[in-house]
This record gives sequence, structure tokens and C-alpha cells, in this order.
Amino acid sequence: MEPWVEAVDRRLRDAGYDSARVLDAGCGTGRHAQALASYGHRVALLDASAKLLEIARRRCPGADFWQTDICSPGIDAVFDAVMCRGVLNDLVLDDERMAVFGAFAALCDRGGLLLLDVREATASAPRSDGRVRQSTVSLADGTRLVFTSRPSWTHRRIVVEERYELTGLDGQSVSHEYLFEMRPWEREELSDHLTASGFINIELHPGVGRRTADRLFVVAERR
Repeated sequence: MEPWVEAVDRRLRDAGYDSARVLDAGCGTGRHAQALASYGHRVALLDASAKLLEIARRRCPGADFWQTDICSPGIDAVFDAVMCRGVLNDLVLDDERMAVFGAFAALCDRGGLLLLDVREATASAPRSDGRVRQSTVSLADGTRLVFTSRPSWTHRRIVVEERYELTGLDGQSVSHEYLFEMRPWEREELSDHLTASGFINIELHPGVGRRTADRLFVVAERR
């Protein structure tokens, strides 16, 4: 988490924003928003999930917040910067992938920054090899969590099968299974959508704080 937040803070300060008003679009539980606020920035929250947004609000007391769709937020506020980490991979349809950048442009003040973390398509494909990956974690309360994941590459999308099995102190287990898709981004697609939506000075860098090469750190300026 820290490398991403440090990179965002550095880019904001390089652009002259020592205390930027930043929208965390798709904030989830608010960990990154909380960390960025500790650098002196004023972070607002946006997420479609009421449950996640409630957790984020507890982490960021006093922050402005909106529960809404990231592709059509329908809010009037404008920010010095918009940051979005990981969420854009969940947009799999062409129209929503185009719409989200138009929404970001409307939320970003002229000269402001858009900062993204996305999956890169070419490097994501070989990692989505259909192999089963499993890890086990012993939690602080003595329970044990076994996480199993199997990512496959199908029609330029990652299809992920996940299973979470939690074993309690009494030896009883409960499990949950999920199946979902992600669509990584082509570099040309990113540049084209950003340009069409009114962004300039587009930069595509290797992912920040990532151990693999399948992420991009994207920075663009609102024209």
C-alpha cells in the first residue's frame, strides 16, 4: 500500500499540490484514502458498495463521500486529482470502459491529475495459466484461513475461481466460492480512451509496489 500512496503523493507535490483535494474512486475499505490523507491531502470517498463505504468512512472521519456508480457518478464536485487503484480491471464491457474516463474527466479540474493502477494485458496473460494457487494464514484469533485461486485466460479476459475456507477454534469450517472476470488493459486502449476524454501528458509506468510486471501506474493531466 505505501509505495502506491508515496508515488501518488510525489506526483501531486510535483504538480504543485501540497494539500490536494483528491477523490478516491472505488475506495473500497478506504485504506489508501486513509494513508494519503496522512500526507496532508484532503481525500473524498466514492464507491458503489454501501458496506465498503461504511468501513472507509470510519477510517476517514469527516471525509466527503458518495455511494454511486464509478462510470456515471452524477455528482457536481470537482477535484485536484482523481485516483483509482485496481477497480478499472472489473469493467469488462466496451461502453463502460469508455464511459469511466469521461466520468473521471468531469470530476477532475483543468490541469488536475488522474492516477491509476491497472492490469496490463500482455503481461497478465502468461500469469493466468489455469494453475491452482493456495495459501494458508493463521489469524490472530487462532482461526485458520485457506485461500485457493485459479486464474485462466479466456478471450482476453482473466476468469478467476476463488475459494475461501475458514476453520474455527472448534474445528468447524465454513467456505465461500466465487467466480468472476477481469479484463486487463491494452496500452493503446488506455491512451486512446484518455485522449478522447480530454486528458493529455499521458504516462504509462510499471506498477508501483508490485512484485510482478502485470500492472501499470498511469498518470494523465486533465486538459
